[in-house]
Amino acid sequence: MLSVSDLSKSFNHRKVLNNLNFQLKSGETAVFMGNNGAGKTTLLRIIAKIMTPDKGKIIFENSNILNGEPSSRKNILYIGHAPAMYASLSAFENLKFALEIRSNQKTESKIRYQLEHFGLLEQANDPISIFSQGMLQRLKLTYAELSNWNLLLLDEPFSGLDKTGEEQMDLSLLNWQKNGKTICLVLHSFDKAKIFGHKLFNLVDGKILQS
Repeated sequence: MLSVSDLSKSFNHRKVLNNLNFQLKSGETAVFMGNNGAGKTTLLRIIAKIMTPDKGKIIFENSNILNGEPSSRKNILYIGHAPAMYASLSAFENLKFALEIRSNQKTESKIRYQLEHFGLLEQANDPISIFSQGMLQRLKLTYAELSNWNLLLLDEPFSGLDKTGEEQMDLSLLNWQKNGKTICLVLHSFDKAKIFGHKLFNLVDGKILQS
């Protein structure tokens, strides 16, 4: 499903990722942990091809996504810290637009159903510029539920969530795993990592230590 080989990345002559190697089978969840600045977000952004590595190879579904066509990444969904949505548009408009870009159109009723499921229906027509961090996290979770993907890259999904939002995130992760989805998670909680991680990778000095 996913193979990362000899991946390196430096910033200002400081090596953040140093010849990283790991593999994931279909249906597995990898959890990446480490101190701030360890390279966890950088790694996900490189897999999503938002960032370019200094060297290395990433094979996803039998294609080298670093030098392949954009279509080779169509089954990858990256959800990072920022909402990556338009602040002036409503939650509904953002979801509709984002899904259309991925050629994954959904009916209005399906979008509003998921917004209701994640407690955002009353704010569906409000610009997301007024959303709290927790609301933005739930909006990103709604987007992941509506999208088609085989590999989800999810960076600190529990950040800013209240108890209800955390429970919703737990349930979504468990459902995705039950349905055989492959996931790369950045987490800070070892308790959460033990629950969801089939493989636990600790990033230290640019290298991976497997737990």
